[in-house]
Parts: sequence; structure tokens; C-alpha cells
Amino acid sequence: QYQVGQLYSVAEASKNETGGGEGVEVLVNEPYERDGERGQYTHKIYHLQSKVPTFVKMLAPEGALNIHEKAWNAYPYCRTGE
Repeated sequence: QYQVGQLYSVAEASKNETGGGEGVEVLVNEPYERDGERGQYTHKIYHLQSKVPTFVKMLAPEGALNIHEKAWNAYPYCRTGE
């Protein structure tokens, strides 16, 4: 039950922050199994242009405000990487 609730909460939060090319872009969302561990693998891009002050946008190089996240969620553990 907790796993289902956690997945739902993350999906809702992502949806609420997304729109007009901003927010969270989900590239991959699929089950995985490795070394007896089962869970959900996701690869997301966080588009942060509208979330930072104007001066940061002016100073940030092209693409710096697009953050890639790869996550392996296997309750109660979660590993993330870039």
C-alpha cells in the first residue's frame, strides 16, 4: 500500500509542476529487477527555468537549468543518480 501511495504522490506532484514546457519530463518509467531487488526505474528531466530568479537565468549556461535524474525506487530504498 505504501508503495502505491508513494508512486501516486510523486506522479501528482510532478503533474502539478508541469506545463508549458516547464516542470518534470518523464522519459522512462518502468519496473526493474536486479540482484533480487524489484522496483521502479525512472529517468526524468527537471526543467527549472521558471523556478529561478531572472539573474540566475541570465548567468546560467545553456542547458544548466535542465537537471537529469535517474532513480531506482525499491521501497524502502531509493537510489538516484545523474
